[in-house]
Amino acid sequence: MHWHILGAGAIGLLWAAKLQKAGHQVTLILRTAEKLAQYNNTGCFQILDDTRAECFSTEAELADIDTPINHLLITTKSFAVTGAFASVQHRLRKTTRVLLLHNGMGPQQQLTEENPGLEIWAGSTTDGAYFDSPYRLVRAGIGETHIGRLSSCGSDTLFKELQGVDEQLHLSADIQSVLWRKLAINCAINPLTALFNCRNGELLKYDDRRAAMAQICKEVEEVANALGIILFDRKLMEQAWDVAELTGNNHSSMQQDVSHNRPTEIETITGYLCRIADEAGVATPANHLLLDAVREMSLSTR
Repeated sequence: MHWHILGAGAIGLLWAAKLQKAGHQVTLILRTAEKLAQYNNTGCFQILDDTRAECFSTEAELADIDTPINHLLITTKSFAVTGAFASVQHRLRKTTRVLLLHNGMGPQQQLTEENPGLEIWAGSTTDGAYFDSPYRLVRAGIGETHIGRLSSCGSDTLFKELQGVDEQLHLSADIQSVLWRKLAINCAINPLTALFNCRNGELLKYDDRRAAMAQICKEVEEVANALGIILFDRKLMEQAWDVAELTGNNHSSMQQDVSHNRPTEIETITGYLCRIADEAGVATPANHLLLDAVREMSLSTR
């Protein structure tokens, strides 16, 4: 298969490497002519793990050409997903299959509703990687990836065709619940690390931070219960605590975005939760306060 990847960040390049190693053709779609020139001058991207460094040479192009796209993987930040999709929509065919692999919720549902004739998949991953220089990626951890079909059209054959790409790839018959579990953990950790400007594990060291996390989790559970969504087989606070402890030295993406004066994904994480809660008539005052606080921080850094 030939895969076009929109979003040459950590997850996008990680998947580019996986797809290429599995024998698929890969083309990166870059945002600007400057980015394309930089990549072409570099000639490849690298992935480093504990034992070795691998180089991967893939094709790269801009969105505005006319070459058809048969398989599209979007790994941009969640706030950029719909714009990224629109930039290549003229290149899609009725048979094109789209896989969305990003944080937050909202874009997946929007694109599925607006494109009923398109086969659209969504996924959630715990894979970890970060850049230590441009196009040089450090593998931080091997995680699981769950994908499932959102659209009513199409079939599950895409999963079978991707099984050789990643041993930790799983098919989910209820991808909405998978996305909600990821959303719940992100709501519990990411905005608080941005607010307190701390690593994940530091949320557990102070009474006020633990209390804030507990209240956030309680409200998220109430929203999920109102929607009939089962999150975990135990309290969300316990699950979030374990994740924060396991990733204790990590800086969340939202904390890094605020620190580096970049747009955050608050609208597709806490913002999405609050919008759904309001529609369902569930009060989420702690999450609304946190949403407003991170919005204010984001505005103040611009």
